[in-house]
Amino acid sequence: MHIDALVAELQSFFATKPYVIGTKRDPDTRQLIYYMVNVGETSDSVAAIAGDALQCLRSALDHLAYQLVLAGTGQAGPFFHVYFPIANSFAKYEAKKSGRLKGASDAAIAAIDAVKPYKGGNDSLWLLHTLNNIDKHRLLITVGSAARSVDLGAYMHRMMQTTAASSPLWEGKNFPVLHAFFRPADRMCSLKPGDELFIDGPDAQPNVEMQFRFDVAFSEPGIPDDPVVETLQKMAVEVENLLLTFNPLL
Repeated sequence: MHIDALVAELQSFFATKPYVIGTKRDPDTRQLIYYMVNVGETSDSVAAIAGDALQCLRSALDHLAYQLVLAGTGQAGPFFHVYFPIANSFAKYEAKKSGRLKGASDAAIAAIDAVKPYKGGNDSLWLLHTLNNIDKHRLLITVGSAARSVDLGAYMHRMMQTTAASSPLWEGKNFPVLHAFFRPADRMCSLKPGDELFIDGPDAQPNVEMQFRFDVAFSEPGIPDDPVVETLQKMAVEVENLLLTFNPLL
């Protein structure tokens, strides 16, 4: 399956240790800044495999629509007008669904209506449709590295140790390191050298316990910068469940 191949490709990419993080100090504020020294370039294979996965999932929906029209008309076809309707809004979906599903039964159309295959209704299907359209009109869909999370647990541990060192009550007390990863508001997809990941306090010293995690995500304007594999897995589950739901209408 394409998603399994994508997982293997990304595992090989991460095994190269593509991310190098360094620290620098702001000359004015004296704040310590963790930043990207180097970001490895994802191979074209990642984008190509992701595009193939998108096409397979979209095609499965179109085949479903075709089977619904076959069942509704009782004819052998071929029907060249049939596609599973997915749109950028409810209004656009309403405008296109009749043409795309001409011949399907009222029950089948009502079942598709219930899925809400449009932006703001079922965003997973909308995202599948949109990314697939991009991929079909371009050689490669854009993917890139994104910040997944920063270990604020290590940061808080350093703060507690510093506080304890200045308090007789806590003198000699050692606090265990508790890792706690938080997703940043800005994932900075696609990451590039020089991007700042975390800003510590003035005169803070580099913390060797600090950890940063990264994703390879879709990087297209207007598209959520969610991880490629997780996004495709979610779409695959959505499509599989949808196909099972429509079995009684075929």
